[in-house]
Parts: sequence; structure tokens; C-alpha cells
Amino acid sequence: MQIETLLGDLHDGAVDLQGAARQLADLIAGSIVRRAAVKQLLEQALAENRLALPQYTSLLAALDGLTMQREATSRRADESADATTLRQAADATTLRQAVDATTLRQAVDPTTLRQATDPTSLRSVVPARAGADNEAAATGPGTWVRARYVLVQMIGSGGMGQVWKAKDSYLERTNDPFPFVAIKMLNANLEQDPDAYVALQRETKKAQELAHPNVVTVHLFDTDSPGSGRAFMSMELLEGECLDVRIRRYPDGDARDKVLPIIIGMAKGLEYAHKRGIVHADFKPGNVFITDAGVPKILDFGIARAAKIAGVNRRADSFDAGTFGGLTLGYASIDMIERQEPHPADDVYALGLVVYELLSGRHAFKGLSAAEARDARLVPARLRGVRRHEWRAIERALAFTRDRRWQNAGEFLRAFEGRSVTAKVLGALAAVLLLLVGGLWYQNWKAQQPSVPFESLSPAQRAEFARDMSDGDQGFQLLDAAGGTNPTEIAAAYCNAYAIHPKNPQAVRGLVRVAEYALPKFNGLSDAAQRRLNLVNLRKTCEEFYGHYGPLVRALGDNGGG
Repeated sequence: MQIETLLGDLHDGAVDLQGAARQLADLIAGSIVRRAAVKQLLEQALAENRLALPQYTSLLAALDGLTMQREATSRRADESADATTLRQAADATTLRQAVDATTLRQAVDPTTLRQATDPTSLRSVVPARAGADNEAAATGPGTWVRARYVLVQMIGSGGMGQVWKAKDSYLERTNDPFPFVAIKMLNANLEQDPDAYVALQRETKKAQELAHPNVVTVHLFDTDSPGSGRAFMSMELLEGECLDVRIRRYPDGDARDKVLPIIIGMAKGLEYAHKRGIVHADFKPGNVFITDAGVPKILDFGIARAAKIAGVNRRADSFDAGTFGGLTLGYASIDMIERQEPHPADDVYALGLVVYELLSGRHAFKGLSAAEARDARLVPARLRGVRRHEWRAIERALAFTRDRRWQNAGEFLRAFEGRSVTAKVLGALAAVLLLLVGGLWYQNWKAQQPSVPFESLSPAQRAEFARDMSDGDQGFQLLDAAGGTNPTEIAAAYCNAYAIHPKNPQAVRGLVRVAEYALPKFNGLSDAAQRRLNLVNLRKTCEEFYGHYGPLVRALGDNGGG
């Protein structure tokens, strides 16, 4: 095709933007239909990175200008030709899909928006309607949103909306290495539903409150105007996989060591929400994303609700997301099924199920709702390969009665990590014991310190102390020399210093050093009488110190006392 050749020449530099715009003018010849076909091909080239964003923007602007210049003089003829061409849907590679305007304008029965077709879920599901393919074509790769985001690829869809990978032109202008975000847009059939609009806005606001590493980061809520007019929110684009995909990959459960960071991260994310009075209300594997770095991110606070928690003040909101959205029966607590006031313990039940499923590969109650499992008197089978305190935390989280469960994710986390109330009590006792031991040590240390500071001694006393210490040090160096002094004489020099300044650390070290040298030698003597005499003489040399020195006292005891 000519347009493909033109794009190739533009990519290779064989033609500049102005030349490409002129050739486009020749190709469309003022026809709205041909303009639409060319626009779709440009969008496809952008999505496939065969066309740079600035090139796409310039060519699109030129395309709009060329069409508007000729539209006034040829409107009627072109519209007639367009209608004929649309009915024929001539070139599938060019027009892709003919837009059925009458189908897009069909009213959707609002009662169908509240009916759940999935028996395992109460979430609102919008039935497929005629023209859905046309709707997808109207919002497809290359479509601009709010004149800022360019849709690249759909990465998820549901009854309420679609999630797209999109390129943020603002980030691209700053040469950001990763200029992509995720865009969640309401489906076209919900444009006129005020509840859907408000629900998406509330989801954005709640997620923005939760700036936590384990909660997806949401940037803004806005409306695509001018454009489709649909409400949307932008958020960080995550790369990895949903937790439900990971669970299916390990039908017998994943290894404990591998999933511990996931379990702890999920609990921390929910704990952060609970501390701010927010209950997720639809926690399940499909609403947790595991990034390539292994970080769990909690998604979809679409039906999150405010809980009445002591010490947490939240402004009253007339809109209750729980009345718009639904819940997933397999992960909903009995209280949620019975439409009781939301409570963080409801998320704890779902968290327990998800943790059980991660570790075992199966639902704790065979996929039954909490009410069905309770009526059937099911009990979760004990998990293998987990520690006792971990199993106790999971088992209590799965209690059917709310007041028997952990009351929030923080309590679950502390129990799962072994930081339960018992552990706290033991920790407190250990701290008290440490204080007592520390106090006794301090008292003992204090008793061993000099009663008066060394500086309070007179100059003459300090000089005499220094001489005695010097005599002791010199004598100790000569202990093993021929004709040297004996240990008792050296101890006497240190003892003189000790007498001048009782309990002086230097004097004490000197006396201990002599005893540590002498005692092995005395105990090694074969003559018991001589051994005992030497020990007694050493004690008498400095009775005020050696009389209470444990090693010498014990040696004397072993040798008949003294």
C-alpha cells in the first residue's frame, strides 16, 4: 500500500515530515473515510514503534487540517461516498472495522448492569452487546486520551472498564527512560451511569491515600475531554504477573521461603489501609500483582469501604462503593455476604485464604463461600512445611466468626512473624530481667570504684603512688630473670599504691597480674607445706585485696585453708 511505503520512506529518512504531509493530502483527497483509514494506520505504526510520537502528532495535525480545508466544499458528496463505503466495509486492512453509529448509541438496560452472571462472584457484570467490536475499534492502540496519553496495548478488561498500557507524552518529553503508565477507563456503556463515574473517582482517591510500597501507585482521575468523554484514572504500570497466575503455576503450592516476602508484603499493604480506616472488601489473588522484582502490589480498591475504627476519623461519604460493586463469594467473609458493616477482619479472612492458597495451591474450603463452608462444617487441613506460629496465624484468620479472627492485618502479621502477645510478654519480661541484671552489675561495679577521685589526693600522695606503681612494674619484668625478685615483693609494691588510693584500677590490675603469675607456680609445687606457705604469704602481703580475691581464696581452700 502507498501509506506503508510512505511510512517506510519517512522512517528511513527518504522523505521529511512536510513531504509526507503533502503525500497524505494526495492519498486522502479530502475524503473523511480515507482520512479515517490513514489515521488507523498511523496509530498502528505508532503502537508498533515504526512511527515516533512527534512524527505521529505532526502528521495527525496535518491530516486534520487537510480534511477540514476540503470538507466545506465536498461535505455532501463525501458523506454519500462514506456511507456507501462504510456499508461495504471494503478494505479490511485499511478500515479494519466499520463503526456502527446506531449500535454505539443504543441504550443499555440499566438493570443488566447490576446482575452478576458469574455464579462465583457478585461483582457487577455488563453483558456483551452488539457493537462491542466497534467500541474496541473506537478506543484502540494509538488513541489519544486527554491529549496526553497514547494507548499502546490493552492489558486487562472487565465489566466496569478496560486497563491499557499507555505512553505518557509528558514523560517522553523529559526523556524519561520508562514513559509508560496504566490507564483504567470506564467502558462506553457506563458513561451515563453516575455510580460508575463516582466509583472510579473514589477508587482513585482511596488509592492515592495509600502511598505504600505494597499498594499500586495511582496518579490522577480525569475525563477524556475533548475525546471520548470517558472517565479514567492513571497509575503506575507494573511488569510481572497477577498472583492468581502464579498460584496456578504451582498446583501443589509454592515453597515457603519463596512466598514469605509475598505474604508479609500483602499483610503490610492491608495493615497500612486498615490503620487509615479503609477496608479493601474484595481482596483475592486476582487483585494482587507480583512485580518482576518479587514485590506484591495490592490492586483495585474499587469497592473499598470505610470502616468504623477507634482512633481513626474519616469524613462521612454519602456514596457507598459496596452498593455499586460486588464481592467475590469465594473470598468474602460471612459478614460481607450478609452485608454487615465493613471491618478490617473481613480482609483478614480473605488474606488467610490467599496465604493458604499460595502455600498449598488450593482453596482452604474447596472454593465454597464462607457460609457454605460453615454450614458444611469444613475445617482447613493443616498445612505442611510451615512453622507452628505461622499455621496458628493462618488458622485463626480463617475463622468464620468475625470476633474469633485477627481484627486487622497488623495483628495477623505480628502473629505470622511470631510477634504475638505472648512474645511481647516474654520480651517485656526479658527487658525487666535485663534491667535487674544491669542494675546489679552497676551496683557491683560502683562498689569496686575508688571512694574518692585520684585527683583529690595531695601531690605528695600522687607522687608516692606513682613510685610504688613503677617499682611494681619494674619488678614484674624481672620475675623470670636470674636473681630476680619474687612475686610477694612485687605484690607489696602494688599493695602500697593500693593503700594510698584504695580500689584504684591501676593498683588492682597490678595485684591481679601478680596473682595470675604466682598461683600456677605455687600450685605446681610438689611440697604441699611449701605450696600452702607461699599462698598464705601472698595473701598477707595485701590482706585488704587478696583477702577477698576469689582465685587465691579458692587455692587456699584447696590446700587446707590459712
